[in-house]
Amino acid sequence: MIRTDRKTLWTTPFCLTMLGMLFLFIPFSLYMPVLPAYLLEELNSSLQAAGAVNAAFLIAAVLFRVHTPRLEARFGVRRVLLASGIVFTATNAIYLGLDSVAGILLNRFVSGAAFAIVNTSTMALGSRLVPRSRIGEGLAYLTTMVLAGGAVGPYIGLKLSSVYGYPSVFIFSTLTTLLGLLIICLVPDREEMAKTPARISVRDLFEVKAVPVSLIILVLAFSYGGVMTFVVVYASELHLPLVIEYFFVVMATASVLSRLATGRLYDRLGADAAICVSIVILAGGLMILGGIHITAWMLLAAAMIGVGYGSAVPSMQALAIQISPEHRSSAVTATFFTCVDGGIGLGAYVLGGGIQAFGYAAVYLALGVMSFGCLLSYYLLSTANRRSQNGPLPPRSPEPGRE
Repeated sequence: MIRTDRKTLWTTPFCLTMLGMLFLFIPFSLYMPVLPAYLLEELNSSLQAAGAVNAAFLIAAVLFRVHTPRLEARFGVRRVLLASGIVFTATNAIYLGLDSVAGILLNRFVSGAAFAIVNTSTMALGSRLVPRSRIGEGLAYLTTMVLAGGAVGPYIGLKLSSVYGYPSVFIFSTLTTLLGLLIICLVPDREEMAKTPARISVRDLFEVKAVPVSLIILVLAFSYGGVMTFVVVYASELHLPLVIEYFFVVMATASVLSRLATGRLYDRLGADAAICVSIVILAGGLMILGGIHITAWMLLAAAMIGVGYGSAVPSMQALAIQISPEHRSSAVTATFFTCVDGGIGLGAYVLGGGIQAFGYAAVYLALGVMSFGCLLSYYLLSTANRRSQNGPLPPRSPEPGRE
């Protein structure tokens, strides 16, 4: 197995994995604002269809992500990574030949399934390259590439579509995805997967030990999905143009910067400090967003939400990996990010009705209170882990005699 407990983090395979993830996530985030606009402007579709194009991707991601460990066990890590990466690349190119809403929705579904598998497999590969004693820091750097791709992708996509037209977006996405896949193929991996059982069970698809912490991140992702989907409309109703223009810039910048520091905080002070602080900051930002309707305060809320959520995701993922069997890294990653995807999707879908009934401010205040409630859930999880381990929560120390 390629993992080692030595303290070296910045190896060539780890750096290649980070770079490959960046190129895979640029097309992922690029399509979020571009495809709905493409359907409305070029295909004269309805608003419902424009919204469904991203919903189809998310549904496929949730349905197929959990099958990654089983596919790897049956066909091998490298084959699954290559096959899903090739399919994801192909779906980007296929947009060039599609001129119907139904065709784009079907292709978007297939793209979501392929992306979920290649993303899960790549993240699990990266986690196996991180020294156990620096797991928080390593995962923070890996997920920072996700945020970096999320920040760059929409800007590139909207710029290309406005200057050169939508075909240039599809060509760029195809080439970028292919480049990311080629880079990841250079990363060695000798992870041995258990043989697949003849019958499918829930245990094969999910890692049971990772479920409790994954359910907590689902609740936080639910709140985050409400911010991502509705905050621009909220700011528009409040007549705050600077919030509309800079909210996501501030949130993304704060999230990236926080993740660079979160890993070290996790490794040095432990899971409790990193996770509890992130929950409090996220909840505070949501309550400010709902309670104070001034530009400066709403941008402060953006920074707090970026820091809180940006810190919570890698910290909770690191905890999920550390409390689970090491050979189940793909199952842990699938379990965790299925809850992340599901939470964001539920937030985007469910909170629309809540906003119609109670208004934006009330919903964001309620999300802040609900996020604070996750502290109790985490306390119960932390207490249970201490009892089972007869000691503190991770981080774990390297073995004696190791550097």
